[in-house]
Amino acid sequence: MSGSTRSSVRYLKPYRTPLIWGVVMLLLTNAFFLGVPEMLGRAVDALSNGHRAGVWKLLAVMIGFAILTAITRIFSRIWIFNAARAAEYDLRSELFGHMMRMSPAYYRKHPVGDVMSRLTNDVQTVRAVWGFGLVSLANAVLAFLTVLGVMLWTDPMVTAFAILPFPLIYVVGQAMSRRIYGTQRQVQAELGKLSSRIQEDLGAIQVIKTYGLEDVRRRGFTAGSDKLLAANMDAAKVRIQLGPTLSALAALSTALLILFGGRAYINGDMTEGEIVAFAALVGRLVWPTLTLGFLLALVQRGRASWTRLEQLLDTKPDIADGTEAPLPASEKPARVEVKHFTYKIGDRALLEDIDFTLEPGSITAIVGRTGAGKSTLVDALCRLIDVPAGTIMIDGRDITSIPLTSLRAQIGYAPQEAFLFSTTIADNVAMGYGGGTAIPAARRRELETIDAAGHAEDLREAPKVTDASTAAGLTRDLDRMPDGLGTIVGERGITLSGGQRQRVALARALAAAPRLLVLDDSLSSVDAETERVILKNLRSVMHGRTAVLISHRVAAIKDADQIIVLDQGKIVARGRHSALLAQGGVYTDLYRTQLDTDITSQRPKVEIQPEAAS
Repeated sequence: MSGSTRSSVRYLKPYRTPLIWGVVMLLLTNAFFLGVPEMLGRAVDALSNGHRAGVWKLLAVMIGFAILTAITRIFSRIWIFNAARAAEYDLRSELFGHMMRMSPAYYRKHPVGDVMSRLTNDVQTVRAVWGFGLVSLANAVLAFLTVLGVMLWTDPMVTAFAILPFPLIYVVGQAMSRRIYGTQRQVQAELGKLSSRIQEDLGAIQVIKTYGLEDVRRRGFTAGSDKLLAANMDAAKVRIQLGPTLSALAALSTALLILFGGRAYINGDMTEGEIVAFAALVGRLVWPTLTLGFLLALVQRGRASWTRLEQLLDTKPDIADGTEAPLPASEKPARVEVKHFTYKIGDRALLEDIDFTLEPGSITAIVGRTGAGKSTLVDALCRLIDVPAGTIMIDGRDITSIPLTSLRAQIGYAPQEAFLFSTTIADNVAMGYGGGTAIPAARRRELETIDAAGHAEDLREAPKVTDASTAAGLTRDLDRMPDGLGTIVGERGITLSGGQRQRVALARALAAAPRLLVLDDSLSSVDAETERVILKNLRSVMHGRTAVLISHRVAAIKDADQIIVLDQGKIVARGRHSALLAQGGVYTDLYRTQLDTDITSQRPKVEIQPEAAS
């Protein structure tokens, strides 16, 4: 096994005890098996010598050895395979935890389908190496040691000729295993690409049907399937050559036994029973020899899979976790300072020299044209992208020094693209404060609201959930749903409208009762009437906490304490609504197009005065 494959063995270390017992059972299996050909040989000699009376006793003992062989073989597989399953669980858990630490930017660069293929197919292949591979290897080694020991004790010369073909197995296996490794890597790569395509097509099924792209996407899927089929066929052609080759070498061993064992019998050096026992012993080596070939192929597949998994594990999160003390729990609103913050991708600056302060309890709005950098700035505040040290402070502390869990626990974030889990509305809202069914039941019971009697309340009645849902303007919609907050929203919230999904995501952010509330254009999909209800509720909800609002609608942010106007990644204006209108520029253009269309249509090219807006 290669160096990379040996490194995967660390996942088996916690399960050394069952693995040792499994190997002990394999040792006993091979030891008990030796009694079968021994009794068989004695029975043949007894029959040849006319001693039929003792044959039944020999057969009874042989059956006993066979039963013991079967029992120990079963227990060896139970212990080893269960240990491999447990190690697989640990590996999969570590991989998933590692992927949870990766930033959203990682998944924009790497197809999710490929990552899923690695966490499923590749992990299963590695587990097969740990389970079946270890059983095959240990069984082959022990079988050769025990069986060859008895054969050499019986007749070293016949043994030497009988096992002459076996060293060729290793040579042939090594020569073919390199080809197997290369073809299997190609299979895994094509499988990852196809998985990504399937996930993309199923996720975009509405778009595909709307534009009649079924045939186009089907042809693309077929092309990807053809590539995967071709890669699998190449790998299969190499693998199927291995078994027949090893079988031929094993058959050659039997032929040599007949030739030289028969000569020994003619010369009187071996009895009939010893010849029969020798044949059974040589036959015992055939299966370990064949599985050794399968093992070589499996190890090469495991190497290919482990290499892909190592690539995931070796990928460092691009957002380093803070190492200093966490933020202390507090109900006071946060104070945020952004100091000369610049964010670049390559040579292109998405944000340049951003400088502003969010005073505790204030409401700050960020506006600008599409592509101005608003969402990037919000991602920086939530540290969803990496930021230079010393550029963003919360309560006087550099956010890069604060543990991410502690930092984000005090931020409520409602993104523009609302994502809902396939569970109830109540569960989705409760996830804002760590509740819901997406976490283990024991932890869920800790986080759910406890009533006076000490029993966990239904999430649909939990005050945090109901209050947040009301503030997000969900009351009218919930009244129309037969199960209200208990309504299952389906995968990604597909059963809800875009506006409803946004409001559920908004309720989730509000349920967290955060010190810093960040709403990234969270009202873009709701109608004007619902928007007025939400804004009215938000004014009271945001009282006592610092809030950041991003919106393309000026009506949603004109009452903010300060408005920051972004254009091409730079702050071009800041102030209150009336002052910004007086300045003209980007904000006035947005105001004209969204709120004052009637005035601008009647009085074109007339400058809007601050008094007209008040």
